Amino acid sequence: MMQITKLSLLLSSLLVSTAAFAGVEKIDTDVVVVGGGGTGVAAAAAAHQKGAKVILLEKLPFIGGSSAFSGGSIAAGGSKAQQRAGLTNTTPEGYAQIWLNDQKRSFPGGDKAFPNEQKVRKITNEFTKTVDWIEESIGHPYADPRPFGYGGPKYAHSPKEAPVPASGRGSSPAGGRFVIQNFKKYLNKEGVPIMTATPVTSLITNSKGDVVGVKAKKGDTEYEINAKAVVLATGGFARNKEMMKKYVPSYAPYTEVSVATMGATGDGIKMAQKVGADSYKDAWVIGLYAGAAKKSLEKTFTNKNKYKDCVFVNENGKRFVNENLPYLTDPIAAQKAVWAITDSSDAAKVLPLKEYNDPKIAVGADSWQALAKKIGVPAKNLERTMKLYNDAATSGKDSEFNKPKEHILPFTKAPFYAIRVVPQTGGTMGGVVTNDKFQVLRPDGSVIKGLYAGGETTNRPYYNRVYTSGSGLGVAYTSGRIAGENAAEEK
Repeated sequence: MMQITKLSLLLSSLLVSTAAFAGVEKIDTDVVVVGGGGTGVAAAAAAHQKGAKVILLEKLPFIGGSSAFSGGSIAAGGSKAQQRAGLTNTTPEGYAQIWLNDQKRSFPGGDKAFPNEQKVRKITNEFTKTVDWIEESIGHPYADPRPFGYGGPKYAHSPKEAPVPASGRGSSPAGGRFVIQNFKKYLNKEGVPIMTATPVTSLITNSKGDVVGVKAKKGDTEYEINAKAVVLATGGFARNKEMMKKYVPSYAPYTEVSVATMGATGDGIKMAQKVGADSYKDAWVIGLYAGAAKKSLEKTFTNKNKYKDCVFVNENGKRFVNENLPYLTDPIAAQKAVWAITDSSDAAKVLPLKEYNDPKIAVGADSWQALAKKIGVPAKNLERTMKLYNDAATSGKDSEFNKPKEHILPFTKAPFYAIRVVPQTGGTMGGVVTNDKFQVLRPDGSVIKGLYAGGETTNRPYYNRVYTSGSGLGVAYTSGRIAGENAAEEK
């Protein structure tokens, strides 16, 4: 009770007014940001810098969202960090082209209207402003720019605090927490209230249908926060099984193994829909990892090249994909079951696999025929698959999928192992429809006054059915910045 009282006193000193009656505490402010991930902290900081009084609400006990669990590398071309490094081959247009080219290998079946090329190019130009703003205004230091995991020019702006990956490319695991920490330091220094463990229950609208605030709850205390504008930064719906069944049914069985924040349950999307927002009917996922059913077993079949040196087989005992591709979640999700195959050439590495004899986790056997029997696939198919693959390791030519020869390694030393693999998502592509100011729109194209959205709450136009490294955080922090700036100017 004492903590609630202290929080109320802090809010009353920072905001226009507070008044408690009938068990509901009323607060007046300029901008409410709903969600404390990358989109939310950027929106709160940007709105504050425009002179608005801001409150940030987060339903979990801590801020960060999926952005904190990410690698933390933000894509941009032509940034000041790149200029200091003397880079001349990194431009917004260059990264946009990588992004658009990447979308050409989308998993089949997506709406051909996506990605929206104009929106991709427009937001890519804004990425540069965002990266510079985060460094100069928020105080977040970058490491020297480096390539993303797929190689190419040095577009990745990674946290200076995070260790450099052994490959010298891409992001360190959970490097995103450093970006969030620096935003939190900035917001705390500026006195912007952050209310954690405070879920928003609904949007408040007036007789015209304009959004004029939110209702929220923290413990036993209910809040009615009146504002000129609300920014929805609640992320996607990767952790909402019902929404996954509706929008992306092939991934619904894997909702619980998503690496998205537990808070990614589509709250902002649903709240916006309730007040008349238009939303995208075609959705997909931000597919990231091919993970083991037991996370502790992932290192038994991966190495510094991630999955490039792996062999994946499906319920038919056959390979189904070029394992060299940057993201393999979509092909994996399309199979009934998938296993990573490995052998005993590195006895220490596969030692943890000896504890299991379950095809839903991991199994081992002294022959391909015995292994096939244990995982329930046709023995002749698995034997043929591994013979072709081992022959390819000798010849250097993969006749099935044209995998580069440097990633075709032999699997010849028994016992052999099969580790069950599941697709892990980092979020979703979908949400509500917005304009370039990130104002939320109705089906007729009109603006819902006072309502803004960013990040995964409105990221569908930027993708078809494949994710491009660096784009997710770029969209999050950039849409948050732009939404926050515009929300601060709402009359």
